[in-house]
Amino acid sequence: METTVYVAPDAGRRGIGTLLYTALFEALSGEDLHRAYAGIALPNEASARLHERLGFRHVGTYREVGRKFGRYWDVAWYEKPL
Repeated sequence: METTVYVAPDAGRRGIGTLLYTALFEALSGEDLHRAYAGIALPNEASARLHERLGFRHVGTYREVGRKFGRYWDVAWYEKPL
């Protein structure tokens, strides 16, 4: 499964991302899921740290595949066993 959580820029560093992921994984705990994947547009150190803290590990980076704000971005992919 692919995961995504978004936190407003002015709401960062308050543990909201951790709370959202904790609630998500609790809600999915009874499901027949094997792995969770998260794509992070780079650079985004805060998101990378959050995912690593939650047990995700970096498995690869696709170059210039994400498009937002009128340009292409690299996207790092993270994987977490469930």
